[in-house]
Amino acid sequence: MRSWLALPLCALLPLKAPWFAAGAAVLGLWRLLAERRLYLGWAFAGLALLGALGQWFSYTGFVPALKPPSYIAPRAPATQVNPVGPYLYDLLGWNHEDGGHRGAQPVEEGFWRIPRHNPSSGREFREFLTDRWYPLEPGKTYTQSFYLRHDGREARLRITFFTQRGHHPVPTQKELVAPGVWRVWASYTAQEGDRAVRAIDFFNEGGDYTYLEVGWPQLEEGTTPSPYRMGPTGLKGLEWRLGWWVGAALLGFLVLQAGVWLLRVVPPSVVAWGVLLGMLAHLGYAGWQWLEAGPGARAAGLTPQPNFLGHGAVAAAGLVWALGGRRLGGVALAVAAATLWLSGSRTAFWALLLLGAAWGWSLGRYRWLALGAGGLLAGVALAEPELLGRLAQALTLDSNAQARLQFWQVAWQAFREHPLGGVGFGHFPLYFDLHPPRGAIEYSPGHAHNLGLQLLAEGGLLALVALGLWLAGVGWALARRRAWAALTLLGAVLLLNTTDFTFFSAWVYYPLLLAVAGALGPSANSHQAPIKPG
Repeated sequence: MRSWLALPLCALLPLKAPWFAAGAAVLGLWRLLAERRLYLGWAFAGLALLGALGQWFSYTGFVPALKPPSYIAPRAPATQVNPVGPYLYDLLGWNHEDGGHRGAQPVEEGFWRIPRHNPSSGREFREFLTDRWYPLEPGKTYTQSFYLRHDGREARLRITFFTQRGHHPVPTQKELVAPGVWRVWASYTAQEGDRAVRAIDFFNEGGDYTYLEVGWPQLEEGTTPSPYRMGPTGLKGLEWRLGWWVGAALLGFLVLQAGVWLLRVVPPSVVAWGVLLGMLAHLGYAGWQWLEAGPGARAAGLTPQPNFLGHGAVAAAGLVWALGGRRLGGVALAVAAATLWLSGSRTAFWALLLLGAAWGWSLGRYRWLALGAGGLLAGVALAEPELLGRLAQALTLDSNAQARLQFWQVAWQAFREHPLGGVGFGHFPLYFDLHPPRGAIEYSPGHAHNLGLQLLAEGGLLALVALGLWLAGVGWALARRRAWAALTLLGAVLLLNTTDFTFFSAWVYYPLLLAVAGALGPSANSHQAPIKPG
């Protein structure tokens, strides 16, 4: 394989890591079938099997079972899918003075009660809504509907279709379906520019009630509501959960096999150069994003969100150091520093400091010069903290940090209630919303913002033991080979995951595995014997 052919594939890693992984997995499968050599096979097998076993013991009963009352039960076969779920934990009241207040509480028969006035300020809510968005197609007519109860003689309201073009209040109809229960609905024809609608959403237009009880929402095409159909509950099936975990283990295993072969036929320095070129391209794109958005913005580059950009830059820099040596590693660390500054990722800042300190220590007789220069830069940053941008808040216990403390609290609660298998992969956000802490700062977190607590909450002890087994295998292999740069990268990745959950992100997971591959197999320029596969 000509070295220059490897450059595009390696440059793809810091830019579009999932695409790199797809190509590398195919290459890894080919080499596996050709050579039948399993590098760290036992560690990946333990990761996959123990974590999958935990999902058999996961408890999904934390989501209450719902059965529509007789007056809501459908009377005809369903012809459409209702995209709106029945759990309205995110129903909030809103007014201009207070903003949004998320105070809905579940009551009997699948309804959610929300007060008419803000409990803190006493001001009346002018609007009630859930912040869920659903796609629209211009020219088609859609109907929002839900069931309503209240404690007064009258509750006047008007449904609004809130789209990218703003609010569109429409005539609203009510039908008494049982004593004290109404079905409320309204229709709207989507216009050009209406790409999605927020549902449910309605204005408060007065009455003598003190609270509303809302339940069984539905969004559908048509001019009138059809019989109610249960929307998605948010629970993921066992097949999906097993597929996610086993798939992550299998893909990682195949990428590792591909990396071992690639670094056997291509000089590691060439791979390092390819990754560095990709890092520079990503830095350029992220810088353009930042300039377009203006000062104070956080760039995401080609990743889903800014933290992925910062974490991926740290992982890629560690990979370049592990494969390309100290000089290329130093350049990569500088590129990563600029990239994570644009991303504003504070956890990545600490991980980069760890990598930088280890890199400086590796310089031998120049280590004190390097560490002294690093100390000088730290002094400048302390004197002029505005130069660090958002990174200057790395030790600040702001609302984001406090919210993460709440995430950890709820994750630990989920583990204590279901210690063996947790609540199932992909279910922590739903568990959090159904069991929010008092005075919750944020809702619907994507994850627990900590690798260990995330695995304990969603996979229980079995998932954490599975990861521990994998880490032990990788750490042993790296220490045996004296691959200190790769071992430092492993430590940096774990540091990244103390206040975030990016371990299995393609931008972090696959650079780490490629660094491990560099230590496991003989390279094109190495005369050392490889570690035996197994």
